[in-house]
Amino acid sequence: MRECFFQAVSNSSWAHFGYLVATEINEDKQRSVERELQMLCALHGIGVILLDPHDFSNSQTLIPARERTSVDWQSVNRLVEENRDFKDFIELVGEYHQTGKIHKSLWNK
Repeated sequence: MRECFFQAVSNSSWAHFGYLVATEINEDKQRSVERELQMLCALHGIGVILLDPHDFSNSQTLIPARERTSVDWQSVNRLVEENRDFKDFIELVGEYHQTGKIHKSLWNK
């Protein structure tokens, strides 16, 4: 669980909200897992979503994420260098911020 949690922390360092998403929590370890998640989430601001893969509308936010009010530009710049899709996304966001222009055909791919 800790490995997955810190992967969520790492992957969301540039985002305003970060979530760990799981389809189940082991019932035998549920209490200890929930206590650990509460502690880790409070420290790192990550939320937890319990996803129902058969009916997304039944998914639950177990722990809400804490919003980051500023962007971690160092992480954004690193991701732009490493990931072409992310670079394209950031360019679209930059164009929207500067001009207000939205390329609807490029969003929600």
